[in-house]
Amino acid sequence: TILLKNFNVLRYNDETKKQDSFPVAVYVNLDTGDDMKVFNTKLQTVVREQLTAEGHPLPSEVTIAYNFETNSIDFKVISAKKSGFTFNEADVYSNENFKAIAWLDNDDCFKKIFKFSDSKMSIDDLRGMLPSTFTVEGSAGLLTRLSIGGIWSRENIVIKSSISEFAEESILCLSNYMYSPPKHYSITNFVSKFNIRLVEPSSMKDVVLPKDGNDGLIIEMILIAY
Repeated sequence: TILLKNFNVLRYNDETKKQDSFPVAVYVNLDTGDDMKVFNTKLQTVVREQLTAEGHPLPSEVTIAYNFETNSIDFKVISAKKSGFTFNEADVYSNENFKAIAWLDNDDCFKKIFKFSDSKMSIDDLRGMLPSTFTVEGSAGLLTRLSIGGIWSRENIVIKSSISEFAEESILCLSNYMYSPPKHYSITNFVSKFNIRLVEPSSMKDVVLPKDGNDGLIIEMILIAY
């Protein structure tokens, strides 16, 4: 499960002349083999189910989806009324799987977004406080767009290693292939350790697998002294 909570959509109420707050839980249960198209379908269903009551923002006004062009999860609120979103004050905003796919060590970024909504902080000040993978738009304490970049598209990934990096066969194998042809690499006595890297082909960025146990990697290596 990928989970982000304490998230609210705000919508201006003509009668009270104030912003009404509507909590929206952002969560997706991905099965083995699910790609980000499935992610979007499941997430859109979850969001729509929470925006059905009278007075709630229309599902068409709220977009939370994976963007394949930018490898990001985009949060957007587009409405004729003064609308946007914010986060509640909380200690926990996301689970470990969300942190893994978003390359986050903690939830500090969401705490900073809450401070923006609860203070006179400018949008430029907020941008300077967030990770480089975050893009935000908004004003007057109200966000209208949040983009979290660097998200793995769940396409087949390339398996690389430091021992193969400068070899003719620089790629160990591809994911979702049960067997790959044997490859041979020379390791000198100067090599005391090596790493295994998962790389997304479209962006050539490293991939961190979620900790939900639905994805795994098995590599068989035989070391031969000669």
